[in-house]
Amino acid sequence: MARIVMGVGMSHSPMVLSDGDVWPRFGEVDRRSSLLVNTAGRPVTFDELERENGARYASEAAAEHLVSQSQQMREAVGRLKCELADARPDVVVVIGDDQMELLDYSNMPALAVFYGDELVSCTRARFGSYDRTTRGIGGIFAGMGMDDRHVWPGHQQLALHLIGSLLEAGFDVGAMRDVGDRNGKGIGHAFGVIETQLMEDEKIPLVPVFVNGYWPPNQLPPTRCYDLGRALRRALEEMPDDLRVALVASGGLSHFVTDERLDHQVLAALRAGDEQGLRGLPVHLLNSGNSEIRNWVTVAAACEDRRMAWDEYIPVYRTPVGTGCGLAFARWS
Repeated sequence: MARIVMGVGMSHSPMVLSDGDVWPRFGEVDRRSSLLVNTAGRPVTFDELERENGARYASEAAAEHLVSQSQQMREAVGRLKCELADARPDVVVVIGDDQMELLDYSNMPALAVFYGDELVSCTRARFGSYDRTTRGIGGIFAGMGMDDRHVWPGHQQLALHLIGSLLEAGFDVGAMRDVGDRNGKGIGHAFGVIETQLMEDEKIPLVPVFVNGYWPPNQLPPTRCYDLGRALRRALEEMPDDLRVALVASGGLSHFVTDERLDHQVLAALRAGDEQGLRGLPVHLLNSGNSEIRNWVTVAAACEDRRMAWDEYIPVYRTPVGTGCGLAFARWS
């Protein structure tokens, strides 16, 4: 049977792909963002957030503090990369989301699995292109695998098995095989980051599992994500081939307004293996970037027979008003 040799949680923010001295430039984009949601779960503008918080996070947004945090982040990513290499997986299954890179409002499945033999990377960002302010910062396009049309290996046999097993388990699964070159559309940054940051030049076959978090009205509830994680583990256990599998939760934690209270709630439940705590996460807080916490819930459920070996949490405030990201990195062993 296939077996899980490690579980990984990893933020995929552009800040993971750049140095702390340029993180404030992402804060400039926050000023015009339509994706800001405050810690009460209410959509806000930057100006409204500034009226709510003033400059409460000025010290955390100071340049020297951000540079220190970026070093902490680099060390965590480097540790994950080394541990993935040591685990020697035959295939990596990544639970991630799509941000208008392959899918769009014409068809946005709540759950989908890509089963092609090859993954072709996206060369366009959400809604066409990144804001000019962030274009080229710290090599983020290359860090996402979106600087060119990269071709990476998939694992069709495992992907097809997952689709069939999840259907038997009662999940309605979208199935995707052909990406092609449709105006730069392709496999997006949630998966490209894993290819570029955790793998060497010789790529491990990867199976993308898409969980819709960003786009209402069909976001999976946290409790259904937990069910999905369990179903994925059962599917792997029923796979006749002897495969070593790494599971990766890509994205999170809170953003684009950093919410340390929510992040600590999630991390406490993950560390404790608290099923009910993860199933009961407040849905009204899992919108915008916070929605990617669903991916962590899924991997935690798949790894519920083990515990987190370690985790690193870095609450980043890239503006004094509180915008940023709760960067998190973890391993289940």
